[in-house]
Amino acid sequence: MAGAMGRFEHGGDVYAHEGAVDFSASLNPLGMPPAVVAALRDGAGRFDAYPDPECRELRAAIAAAEGVSADQVLCTAGATDLMSRVCLALHPERALVTAPCFSGYEQALEQAGVPIERHELREAEGFRVTERFVQRVRRTPNALVFLCNPNNPTGLTVGRDLIVSAVRAAAEAGSTVVVDECFLDFTREPSMVPLCGELPNLVVMRAFTKLYAMAGLRLGYGICSDAALLGRVRAAGQPWAVSTPAQVAGVAALGVEGWAERTRAYVDAARAELAAALRGLGLRVIDGQANYLMFQAGEGLYERMLERGFLIRRCANFHGLDATWYRVAVRTREDNAALVAALQSATAD
Repeated sequence: MAGAMGRFEHGGDVYAHEGAVDFSASLNPLGMPPAVVAALRDGAGRFDAYPDPECRELRAAIAAAEGVSADQVLCTAGATDLMSRVCLALHPERALVTAPCFSGYEQALEQAGVPIERHELREAEGFRVTERFVQRVRRTPNALVFLCNPNNPTGLTVGRDLIVSAVRAAAEAGSTVVVDECFLDFTREPSMVPLCGELPNLVVMRAFTKLYAMAGLRLGYGICSDAALLGRVRAAGQPWAVSTPAQVAGVAALGVEGWAERTRAYVDAARAELAAALRGLGLRVIDGQANYLMFQAGEGLYERMLERGFLIRRCANFHGLDATWYRVAVRTREDNAALVAALQSATAD
């Protein structure tokens, strides 16, 4: 049986729930590309040396894929490492986050001793980021602003024009904006990376974790055109933060042609089927565009699903949500069908 929910509890704790089908962590349902698995196996002979602290080969591969220069790329041990570095390096007067949103931002900010302000995403507005956010950024000077696109846990995307307006408003207020695009590859929305050159107060955060199902390898990166800012962020972390296996896997992943397109095609269809099935059970579903869905049901569903062998994400520790909200990953069609069957049983209790 599940215990009390921790304030910064995340999904993916399969070690505490052995044997459960994990719908709490949203990774690519296609799994890790076979080319990455092969590269890790073939590269094992390199793992006895220290990693390249500059991640030269990996940064060059990322730069080529993103259309930027390698000196605008900083590789980190997952996106959470980048969050922590940014908070420690900038240590602003305050921070602004949306709510509900990924709690990792607040965890990193608290560890750095940065006061936090929250911009409420209203349920009446469908939990969407609107022009109100731009106005809030304009009224919040000397801040570090985090914006998740698509948002976690709602899966809702933010339009590029609105993000640009927010970043420019932040520049006028002396603030820096971190746009988290770790789930963006599952959507059809454009990245902010091409605009980094004209928006030096922008840091785009991306990771290999979700698209390439490499959660255990811990590999993320940030892109920023402000060399001084990026240098401070680089200096805020430990040396050799990115392991050699992670670097090898990252280079191999970027060499897999068409992986994002193949993934999007699969997830789009599977997500639509899953959303329809959830609604067929009478559940309220948020129309997210990522590889997960947030829905509303009765309290206690997490425990009832765990009894049936399914681990889902309870959302009560997201600011602005209560214990009736949950999030599930979009997995394979077979797994999704099994989840729906278990939900039908659990919601009938």
